Amino acid sequence: MAANTRTRNKTAGKTPRTPKPAATTTVDLRHPLPVRRRAFVGPAGAHEQAAIRAALASASAGLPIPVRAWNGPTAHLADGTVLTHTPPHAATDHPSAFTAYVPCSHGAVHQHPVTSADDLAVARTATRACQTAHGTPDQDTAITRGVTPTPARADHDRAKEHPKP
Repeated sequence: MAANTRTRNKTAGKTPRTPKPAATTTVDLRHPLPVRRRAFVGPAGAHEQAAIRAALASASAGLPIPVRAWNGPTAHLADGTVLTHTPPHAATDHPSAFTAYVPCSHGAVHQHPVTSADDLAVARTATRACQTAHGTPDQDTAITRGVTPTPARADHDRAKEHPKP
């Protein structure tokens, strides 16, 4: 009977392969590699430290102010409100950590102490409800009716010569 060639081991007659030796790398140690300087970011300046303190204090007080809104101890909000942070170590008469300056529709800026998000909401509501005319009658007229130019005088219309030294 003939042997089945399909079951025969095909590698039986071949010699096994030996792996090639790995390529060697030579390192020249006569000249040491230059030392890389670490990317060092120095200590934050006073302005950055004030912004960090203000952002942390506003977060702990629950104020809805984004971190990027803080520029030093001051945050300018989208509705025109300016919030300033007074750190606890500052010697001030104001016991509040924050002061909100909310613009009034009559041209003034109302100042309110703020310690929480509720205080900020109350300050904005009180300022919106303000009905007091804060300026002079001329300023109130300019705000309500628009500003009109003052009439020009005749001496402003003529060109003047430079004085001689």
